[in-house]
Amino acid sequence: MDSRLAQIGGSDRAVQTAVVSKIGRSLAALAATVGLVLTAACGAVAGDSRAGGGQRSLPVPHGTGPAVTGVQSLYDLAPELEEQVGEVLIGPDLDLAGVRIVPLESPYTESVLSHVCGNRPGNGVYMSAFGQRREWTGPDLEIEQFAGAWGATSAAEAVAQVRGVSSCGTYRGRDGLHRVLGERQLPGLPGLDSQLLFCEVIDEEGPERRTYLCTVLLARGGIASRIETRAATAEMAEQVTRELTVLAARSLTAVA
Repeated sequence: MDSRLAQIGGSDRAVQTAVVSKIGRSLAALAATVGLVLTAACGAVAGDSRAGGGQRSLPVPHGTGPAVTGVQSLYDLAPELEEQVGEVLIGPDLDLAGVRIVPLESPYTESVLSHVCGNRPGNGVYMSAFGQRREWTGPDLEIEQFAGAWGATSAAEAVAQVRGVSSCGTYRGRDGLHRVLGERQLPGLPGLDSQLLFCEVIDEEGPERRTYLCTVLLARGGIASRIETRAATAEMAEQVTRELTVLAARSLTAVA
């Protein structure tokens, strides 16, 4: 009798162990699923693009916070900002001789406000949200406009952060060795919270012809707009950037 009871008890314990193990696996799977859903709802990563108008959502690296990754939660942003960002883009046609728009597979992309001096996401440098861009090309001229929303910091704070790092002197970017030529003065543009114009020269000692780059950053509320102009001469890069700054400021203040 004792032997039989021992067998029955052992069988019951085996069943209990199997049940507990199955419940544990189910809970682990549920936790993993919930974690993926929550992560996908809160993250955005540089270089991502989309073909439609849905909300972009990509994972945040595990165990790191927004201040480290530079990724801001879409929950912190007003939903109308996504539509407003698209309205900030100028054009598509520009009143510049020989300049035409470049067809893009998708206009959607995320970026820090400027990559000057190796500026990159993390340590309080935040990526945009709902970012869009537009590009144009012409004789010895390339132009790109980018606009995006900021929530972890204001758009004006993002401009201030770029201003704080843009005096590095030289740095190496993906397109070559940059030398920062310094900030250029802009007249006060009405309705903006912040504005910044600076210029650079790329590969000035290289075997190929040097390229001049001027960048203007404009901020109002939660939206910032960036125009970058690459040209064969410093004069052309700065002149075209200044002309487009007026259009970009007008578009920004009209919607934000």
